[in-house]
Amino acid sequence: MAPIDATFPSDSWFSELVHRSMADQSAMERLGIAELRFGIEIVGADGNAELFGIVLDGYQVDSVGKVAETDFAPEVVLSGPIDAWREMVASIEAHGGADPSHTLNSLSIFDVPFEVRAADAMGHDKFFRYMGTLQAIFDGAGSPAVVLAPS
Repeated sequence: MAPIDATFPSDSWFSELVHRSMADQSAMERLGIAELRFGIEIVGADGNAELFGIVLDGYQVDSVGKVAETDFAPEVVLSGPIDAWREMVASIEAHGGADPSHTLNSLSIFDVPFEVRAADAMGHDKFFRYMGTLQAIFDGAGSPAVVLAPS
């Protein structure tokens, strides 16, 4: 398994993450359809935050890169400190997937260190409803790099 060859967090990193997770389309289809505008907020040590967007639409997943929250209008945002995000990603890369201490669920269940933020109860519910799909996407960081055949 090769780590994603891009700096975390960046548009390139999230684009490759989604690309890897979509490489096995049948695995994504087994998780079922999902409809969600998901924001990943990474709070730097200086308190400044960057928001990256992922859109789940049926069986498709798209990374929309760095976004403004008002423009992207996520249904739910998972917010946390950069050190916690980096630790989670490093664990996924090392183990080929999240270990029990580094799943999105374990890191957000008590809003520590990640906080689940939604404008309404439906957005909050969707985060936990589609947890399997979201975790599969992030576990893509521990998947082998996808090599595309020449066209």
